[in-house]
Amino acid sequence: MVQLILVPLTLNCLNQYEYGIWLTINSLLIWIDTFDIGLGNGLRNNLTIAIAQNNRERGRKLVSTTLVMLTIIVSVILFIVISLLHFVDAYKVLNVDIRQVSNLNDIIAVSIALVAATFIFKFIGNIYLAMQLPAVNNLIVALGQTVSLLGIYFLSLTQQVNLIQVAVVYTASPLLVYLCSYPITFTKYSYLRPSLQLFDRTELKSLFSLGIRFFIAQIAGLVIFASSNLIISHIFSPKEVTPYQIVYRYFGMTNILFTLISAPLWSATTDAYTRGDWDWIKRNMTKMHKVVLLMIGLLGVMFLVATPVYHLWVGKNIVITQTLSLLMAIYMVFIIIGTCYSNMLCGFGKIQVLTLVTIIEAIIYIPLALLLSKQLGTTGIILALVIVNAFSAVTNKIQFDKIMHGTARGIWNK
Repeated sequence: MVQLILVPLTLNCLNQYEYGIWLTINSLLIWIDTFDIGLGNGLRNNLTIAIAQNNRERGRKLVSTTLVMLTIIVSVILFIVISLLHFVDAYKVLNVDIRQVSNLNDIIAVSIALVAATFIFKFIGNIYLAMQLPAVNNLIVALGQTVSLLGIYFLSLTQQVNLIQVAVVYTASPLLVYLCSYPITFTKYSYLRPSLQLFDRTELKSLFSLGIRFFIAQIAGLVIFASSNLIISHIFSPKEVTPYQIVYRYFGMTNILFTLISAPLWSATTDAYTRGDWDWIKRNMTKMHKVVLLMIGLLGVMFLVATPVYHLWVGKNIVITQTLSLLMAIYMVFIIIGTCYSNMLCGFGKIQVLTLVTIIEAIIYIPLALLLSKQLGTTGIILALVIVNAFSAVTNKIQFDKIMHGTARGIWNK
């Protein structure tokens, strides 16, 4: 809900062109957010196992090792990315008119620095996920968005607002919340408090062996997700990013809702899989099938009322076609189906097929999106998203069924 309110509020601070620029920059910042080389998810699965085995000593080593490695990684990434800004023409890449935004490099640099700092402390969320407390992780994320909302609201009350102010509010807000959550978390769960002395190189293998596969899948998935804004901005205009993102956020509410419901499955599945509780896994997948059907029905209703909702939400000045809405709804159907099974597969630690399929999708997506966008405009990009995500939805189900029936062999069991 906070994300929905942020859209019209931010449009009160920026025009459609500037807002499109910010959305494009924000999608690029997501790249930094995933460059933990899978450490976050590696920590999540390994810490769940350590907790299930009541091995607190190993749990604290895992947390300490992850924090040290994240700090090293973010320092290197920040140096590389900031250095690249001096050699890359950001105005040309994003197709931005320098007369409308004169300080684009400063905006990008400040945003990168703040996101990089947040990057280190986000491992706190993985700890709560490993402890099967996804509600706490969701609360931290929601608080960060709420602080952003309050910051944007106060900015909207001022006479003059510029893009760099909006960027600072958006990127600094989650960092502030994570900084506050750090002492709270490790006061309550002191047995997991990180320490430099507890850094253990022997744990790197367990964190990276599974984590690197998560990382490859994340990067490949990110190519599909985050490049859309860049393609739209580069081929058409930053202004065209705005309607695309409005449609994405509207129908994306179902994915957010589904993620909130299904998020506990990952770590709970790891726990059940470790204990060999297959009955629990079967029962919960049956429940998730019902939730998926509910989400598909909700998407249908949302499509039918989309146009009046857009008008109430962001006004009538931003034109959004029914075709754009329909394709985005279909895209979300495949995302939800794929997520339903991928949560279980990630819980099993069996993600080699998922990783391979996601890489193939990423390779196909960009040329397909460029081809279809030339013929169909922005709707062509969403059509490309629908096509590539259909593959993983199907393969995820096939692999899950094979594992449950005990017929998974070779790559299907890795």
